[in-house]
Amino acid sequence: MHGLRSILVLFLCLFAYLAEAKSNLLLLVIDDLNDWVGCLDGHPQAHTPNIDRLAKRGMLFTNAHCQGPICGPSRASMLSGFYPHVTGLYQQPGGRGMEKDHKFFHGRMIPHFFSEQGYRTWGVGKIGHGYSDKLLFDSYGGKFAGSGPKPPGGKRFNYFLPDVRWTGTQTDWGAFPEHDEEMTDHQVAEWAVEKLSLPSTKPFFLSVGFIRPHVPFYVPQKWFDLFPLDQIELPSVKMDDLTDVPETSRRMHELPKYPNLEFLRRNQDEQFRKCVRSYLACVAFVDHQVGRVIEALDQGPHAGDTAIVLLSDHGYHLGEKDRVSKHSLWEESTRVPLVVVPASSQTNLSSVRGTRCSKPVGLIDLYPTALELCGLPKNLDNQGMSLVPLLNKPVEERWRFAILTTYAKDNHALRSERFRYLRMEDGTEELYDHESDPNEWTNLAGRSRYESLIERFRKQLPKSNAPYHPTVRSAPINSWFEEHLKSNGVK
Repeated sequence: MHGLRSILVLFLCLFAYLAEAKSNLLLLVIDDLNDWVGCLDGHPQAHTPNIDRLAKRGMLFTNAHCQGPICGPSRASMLSGFYPHVTGLYQQPGGRGMEKDHKFFHGRMIPHFFSEQGYRTWGVGKIGHGYSDKLLFDSYGGKFAGSGPKPPGGKRFNYFLPDVRWTGTQTDWGAFPEHDEEMTDHQVAEWAVEKLSLPSTKPFFLSVGFIRPHVPFYVPQKWFDLFPLDQIELPSVKMDDLTDVPETSRRMHELPKYPNLEFLRRNQDEQFRKCVRSYLACVAFVDHQVGRVIEALDQGPHAGDTAIVLLSDHGYHLGEKDRVSKHSLWEESTRVPLVVVPASSQTNLSSVRGTRCSKPVGLIDLYPTALELCGLPKNLDNQGMSLVPLLNKPVEERWRFAILTTYAKDNHALRSERFRYLRMEDGTEELYDHESDPNEWTNLAGRSRYESLIERFRKQLPKSNAPYHPTVRSAPINSWFEEHLKSNGVK
């Protein structure tokens, strides 16, 4: 009897220790942020001191990519741990069908799993897309009017083409409103700051979703003042960049309702400079909001036992590849900032501070990474890979060859450490060497010297592609998508 009692005591002590060892998790999700971040060197004028400081506290993944280059598919993949070619969520979901999909939604999303493990789950701002965020969390703070206040008259600058029937873009830029406090992201940060000041009897998962730099590019004037218009440096672009791109790729990536490069470059690049300035201003603004949340964590009761992950749902083109948008399988659209900071109490990961990793990783990896960071059991359904081994060994040779991004059924991109490969539904291909061609100006597909490499990429493509999820609805994108979605039974 005494032996059994001793064993029971030891078990209870072990259980208590494991419960205490669980780390909190702070997840910071930024909308439409590309590599225009100081530590990623995407633009020489990027002003992101808070994200840069955060990167110095953990590991910066310099070759991280989304699994869907638009909000809905990317966030669904990230939160569920499933690739789009498995769920069928290739395009934006509509309605509330995802919430009724027991296999996909219920018990599958990251916050649900944390809640089942005894965590308090909080969320605020834009986390999901196309379904109700409040069903993800124990407590949800709201979105605070979405993209924020609208200026008098509707727009500061109105991008509108009367001869284009694909309408609905939010593309607009200019200084508005007057004060930070009027912005959605300020209110989102305020809610998170309050939660981080509260003591907690059990571990928590807090997800904070910021809207900017998503269009419209509106922030108060003081953020524009950081970037004098006459000093703006424009990104490297090429007017005839798409001449060596296969027809299917050109048609699929065409975006009539968004500004193109020809429009931006009129009148000595007048709108180009204004557009770039506006995006930089929005990035600086959201970086400030990130800083407010991090400062609250550092000054609050959970500073030592909270891991942090910062990411964006996808990138964004600012003139590259003839577009001002995401919606593409090229680098600017798929690449995202990704920073992982272990809790300071995790002394086994203390060497990670200020490190960088160039291995191909994806947002699909968030789910298993979050679980391992917090000492939770694996979700065996996860299709991603925990990044924790890379925190210990950033040059791990046994890592995956390439990370997958999908845009529309049967259309994929694969990014390795050096190359980007695209394959369209009709079998046409693109290949870019980032060592010699970081702007992806020269398509190498079809050159015999790269045939063995292309064959290796082909073997990495999905063996099957699920039909479109019932929640996906036809959207006014371009003529190619109209034909594609119709042929795939999407209404």
